[in-house]
Amino acid sequence: MKIKNIFSSSLLKKGISDSSYYLVANIGSKVLGLLIIPILAKSVTVEEFASYDLFLILSSFLQIFVMLGIDSGIAILMSQSLSDKKKLSFYYVSTLVISTLALLFVSLLFNSAFLFVEELFFLNQEFWFMIEIYILFNIITKHTFNFLRWQGKAKIASLVNLFAYIFGVVLGITFLYMDNSIESYLKGLVIGTFFGAIVSLYISREYIFSFRVLQDAKVLLKELFALSLPFVPNYIGNNLIQMADRVIILMLFGKYELGLYAVIMRLAMIPKFLSTTIVGGFLPVMYNNYESTNGRKLIKNFFHFYILLIPFLFILTYFLSDWAVGLFAGEAYMHIAYLFPMALVSILFLNSTQANGLGYTIARKTHYIIYITFLAIVLNFIFSLFFGYLFGIAGVIFGTLVAGVFRTFFHTKYSEKLHCFEYNFKLIIMVSVVTLLLSSGSYFLK
Repeated sequence: MKIKNIFSSSLLKKGISDSSYYLVANIGSKVLGLLIIPILAKSVTVEEFASYDLFLILSSFLQIFVMLGIDSGIAILMSQSLSDKKKLSFYYVSTLVISTLALLFVSLLFNSAFLFVEELFFLNQEFWFMIEIYILFNIITKHTFNFLRWQGKAKIASLVNLFAYIFGVVLGITFLYMDNSIESYLKGLVIGTFFGAIVSLYISREYIFSFRVLQDAKVLLKELFALSLPFVPNYIGNNLIQMADRVIILMLFGKYELGLYAVIMRLAMIPKFLSTTIVGGFLPVMYNNYESTNGRKLIKNFFHFYILLIPFLFILTYFLSDWAVGLFAGEAYMHIAYLFPMALVSILFLNSTQANGLGYTIARKTHYIIYITFLAIVLNFIFSLFFGYLFGIAGVIFGTLVAGVFRTFFHTKYSEKLHCFEYNFKLIIMVSVVTLLLSSGSYFLK
């Protein structure tokens, strides 16, 4: 089949145009993220790297309760309000206020806990304070990025994100060499997000100053929450799956093993970063053209291409795992290099829902995502605990892969019932079986 028949050329060009700016920006930030892995892994202990991993995971998890799914739920509303500046201003400022109030509430709860305990999730109060500040600046930058992206201003939104991340990483590394501790690095990262938030507010000042409480504000917010809140359990599910793995590792093993696991998973997230960036660039095009023949063809084949890449990436990373782990983590992590390919494909399956499932939003049935997500959480905990007990860290990762396969299938199946894009389920099953066989085989051949 010719490439021009696989994708609609006009929509493909539009998607590439929209995604190219922050593709470059995100790749730049992720390259820096990769570069700091060997710096951190070789500068701090395995246990300290585990603390770094917990900082990122907990920040991401708590941010869900602060963002409230608005970054996804607002997609349709933004695409329908591009010519209404008053409504755009109302949405932007309202989301910032809502998220800030939510953060204050969450922070109050966790700070109160330190009246009774010295640590939460193996982190002290100083770590938690940095998490709260980090989330505050992140939500400002993220809401602004999302707001500008849906208006076709991907270039400026991407540059803000890149600026904040680069500045934070540079400061973090500087602080790390001044005081060789993971806390020093994280302080620099937080300062970087602060400057990113300031710049974000500045470039959006026009919409901030033109904010007015609209006559139908209650109706608009009600619709926003109705579309957004069902995404929260889905996001919670995504993060709970990651957190469940860490809890199981701490239950069965310890913080040292968590540090080993964290390094492997950070490396394995490289393709996920790239896929998230590309999918993010195409989403506006997909939502704006899902009713057209070319749009449906683009959406279907985009997901098929994503699925087909998974086993090929496993094979590629299988031969590169020793080199990659040695380069990015060092000798202390070489004995678990064989886990890299399995970890990579488990992440890709778990995150496949970002490449399909438009049917839930289009049909205003986003609450269906809740059931599938929590089914995946239960399966992940059961499989990871069972296989983890039998095969160690490898078993935990394999259990996550199995849960990801189930999640991909059911998420696609019920999305297809809501809005048909003619996804190929035989292809999904075939790729899943091949990937599971490759993963199990790599463990026994290690």
